[in-house]
Amino acid sequence: MATGGVCEELRRERSGATFDIAELTHLLDGGRDKTERRKELEKLFHEDPEFQSDVPYCYLTYSEAYSDALQKCLKIYQKAMVLSDPREILTVADAILHDSTPVHVHFVMFVPALMGHANEEQQAKWLSDALMMKIVGSYAQTELGHGTFIRGLETKATYDPATEEFVLHTPNLSSIKWWPGSLGKTANHAIVLAQLHTKGKCYGIHPFMVQIRSMENHEPLPGITVGEIGPKMGMRAADNGFLKLDHVRIPRENMLMKNAQVTKEGDYIKPASDKLNYGTMVFVRVLLLDMFAFNIARACTIAIRYSAVRRQSEITPGQGENQIMDYQAQQYKLFPLLGLCHSLRAMFANLMELYKQANQDMEQGNLEMLPELHAISSGLKAFCSDMAAKGIETCRLACGGHGFLLISGLPRLYATTVAACTYEGENTVMYLQAARYMIKCLAQPQQLSRNSTFRFLLEPGTLRVPPFNARLKGREAIRQLVPFYRAAAYKQVHRADAKVKSLIKSGLTPEIAWNHSQVDLIIASKATVLYYLGLNYLTWVENGNISERLRDVLLDLCHLYLLHGIYEQPGLFLVVGLKDQDLTDISSIITELLKRLRPNAVPLVDAFDHHDMVLSSALGSYDGRVYERMYESALKAPLNKTQVHESYHNFLEPLMKSKL
Repeated sequence: MATGGVCEELRRERSGATFDIAELTHLLDGGRDKTERRKELEKLFHEDPEFQSDVPYCYLTYSEAYSDALQKCLKIYQKAMVLSDPREILTVADAILHDSTPVHVHFVMFVPALMGHANEEQQAKWLSDALMMKIVGSYAQTELGHGTFIRGLETKATYDPATEEFVLHTPNLSSIKWWPGSLGKTANHAIVLAQLHTKGKCYGIHPFMVQIRSMENHEPLPGITVGEIGPKMGMRAADNGFLKLDHVRIPRENMLMKNAQVTKEGDYIKPASDKLNYGTMVFVRVLLLDMFAFNIARACTIAIRYSAVRRQSEITPGQGENQIMDYQAQQYKLFPLLGLCHSLRAMFANLMELYKQANQDMEQGNLEMLPELHAISSGLKAFCSDMAAKGIETCRLACGGHGFLLISGLPRLYATTVAACTYEGENTVMYLQAARYMIKCLAQPQQLSRNSTFRFLLEPGTLRVPPFNARLKGREAIRQLVPFYRAAAYKQVHRADAKVKSLIKSGLTPEIAWNHSQVDLIIASKATVLYYLGLNYLTWVENGNISERLRDVLLDLCHLYLLHGIYEQPGLFLVVGLKDQDLTDISSIITELLKRLRPNAVPLVDAFDHHDMVLSSALGSYDGRVYERMYESALKAPLNKTQVHESYHNFLEPLMKSKL
């Protein structure tokens, strides 16, 4: 283990902080009490030898990684059961485990699906066992041939009134369930999404509870073919699986019937609203925002600490090698990402409150908020996963060759995050779903409430943006940027809408016109989410109950984030009033902000308060002993167990000593 205490570079960086690091930690956690509680929970793991690993995770085989994660998951579960609220431990557990786990889908998808789609009688039958892990579940939706296009799923559930059973069947190769987490080796039950057929008519996709493995020996039940799909780009410990159903019969009561039902006679009773399924989707996307914020914060912590320790080349000849964080290019790569971290944290808190309100309304039969919240969460899921994945890759590149090593922790963070660009709705489709709602708002303005997020799309005055003023200081300098973002969103949405209408007028069908406008619609969707994130971020900084010393730093970071967004995508803003000279002025302001933020870079990542165990990185540890940890890790590499590998004797030696 690296010894010698905190390195000199990081001690010096921390001594230069202009704000109270603990105060920012409390803000990010949601209050001092939540920080203290998080630390109490973390001690359950950090001080437990069963959660310490002598061999780095990246050296484990595929099977060992699965087994190690499952063992730790169950130990975490046992610790959770002694808490008054077991849910408290979930975010801490995710941090400790580093990767998606064999029971992740059970808690994030299977249990919420039971709560959202099972009626009271069904919840009494299954929910308690699921919470106690007497049954372990998967959520089997995606198929080999269909993913985001849910209506295209081919698995059938045909009702047989003679036996009061559903017959579930995957009729062809493309209908085999493919990708569900926990399905490969862990789950004994699955909520299977299938096309419901009764009395000769198809009623679309519905959820069914299916036991897939024996409760005695875990062997697959008759008619079930199930297994693991194989190695992936990341998430090694998650046993994503396949499921083939050969006329598997289940009781009628195994159709989850909180919303839609099928009677004993086979009559279909439709749900009160087709919007009821939005709730679960929105909830998962809210949780994803939290994951994106968490992952990009860890990546920034690793890259910025490393940048403070690593020295390379000279800025001024003869003055010695500089910390790479002293180079402006490095600052420009990393500092705006700190702003992204904060904007995602702020957006998560805001969206969670919107979701809670919508959920309360839904329980009372009021579904008005759901379509808009679904659209917002779709756009945010796509944009934030894109930005987080790109940001983590930027952090990896900022660490040079060492960032390419798995022990840096960055490749794992990237793989975990970039996967979310596809699951829970492929991002291109999510952008288009958000855009469809925006276009609908223009066509049916009466559906928008006075407080709607999209109300600005109906106000032509949005395009009247005051000229950019480089002389403004403080909050006014930042506030002047928001109208540019709002106008850019307005412009792109109306431009996309005009293109769709023009193509329809030219004779194309609405569907073909939409397809030919997808590039513009996605740009419109991204511009709108970019505005929404920036507006919410500034509100979070301005309204936070914090000291002015801290607010000054956060305002600088927010200012940099918003200017960076303009400087990187000037085309969006030049069409709504920004001038070429303004870009020159913005460049100068960015230069000044980078210099002002430089002394606080390490303190800003320290405020995320990520334990070394959570970072799991040789490059990003709190003590900054980068090279010691890298060397120690290399010594543990499996290939270094012997000086001469057996392959030398088998292959190299015969060739080298041959007489040919």
